[in-house]
Formats: sequence, structure tokens, C-alpha cells
Amino acid sequence: MSGRHDAAECFSRRLQRLQEVIYPADLGRPYTEREIAEAVGMSVSQISNLRNGRSVPRADRAVALATLFGVRVEYFFLPGEDRYTRDVERHLRAIEQERRGEPVGHRDRAAGGSAAADTELFDDDQVRQIAEGVAVLPHDMRETVHALVDQLRRAVGRPHKSRERKPW
Repeated sequence: MSGRHDAAECFSRRLQRLQEVIYPADLGRPYTEREIAEAVGMSVSQISNLRNGRSVPRADRAVALATLFGVRVEYFFLPGEDRYTRDVERHLRAIEQERRGEPVGHRDRAAGGSAAADTELFDDDQVRQIAEGVAVLPHDMRETVHALVDQLRRAVGRPHKSRERKPW
């Protein structure tokens, strides 16, 4: 399996999970693909391709989807055992419990915390930590992640900083 396929499959699972759980109370139901597409400026077929694991979105569209569902964009790509991913899943389960009328320990209805608080995205140390985690991925998947990071930097107006290579 190629790294791009793995990334598309992970993105698909996470997008489907968010769509099942995160939706406005006034709708009383999950977003349709058309509603998602209109909210993030994509076509219905593009959303369908994402949901079915046939593609991975451009960085700006991944950010728009993350913002729509109230998560940080990395939720779509981090491994399941990552702390942030586990936190989002815990919040999603709490929302599901609340809808079933079961007691919930907190009332935070956002899946991953405030998206507005994350507008700064990552500082260079956080990017470096992610990159170190990426090093264990297959080559194709590393290329996808590197391209995503570059697109994210351009989307927020932060040019890529080239670092001096150490001689050792």
C-alpha cells in the first residue's frame, strides 16, 4: 500500500467520524456532503472522494474542513495513539453520550478545542516534532506530509525557513 493511499484512508476515516458526530444542534442531524462542500468551497464529488478514501485534500481545504468541524488539521493525519487524536476521540464519544442522554463529565461540545485558538498553527519546534514522527512513515507518505506542511506554511503566509545544515 502506498503512503498516499494510507493518508487518504486515514483522512477518510477521520472525516467520516467527524461528520457522524459534529453537527449544529439546529440541524439535529449530520451535515450532508452538499452542506460540507458549500461550507468549505469544494464540490460534492470532491467531498465524496475524501469520504471514500480516493483522495487527500489540498492543505487549504484540509484546514477549512478542520475549522468546520472544530479540530486542528493534524487530526486528519496523526496516528490513532497520538494524544491529540485520543483527546478528539474522547470528546466525540462524550458528544455521542450526551445525545443518548447519558451523563457526561464535561460540556465541551467541540471535538478538538477551539479552532480559533489554533490560527497560529505550529511554531518551528512543533513542526520539527511532527517531522521527526514522519521519519518513520513510508517514503510516499513522508512526501505527502512534507507537501502538506509546505502548503500549510504558504496558506498562513509563513515562508519555509531553510535551516543551516550541521556538519555532523
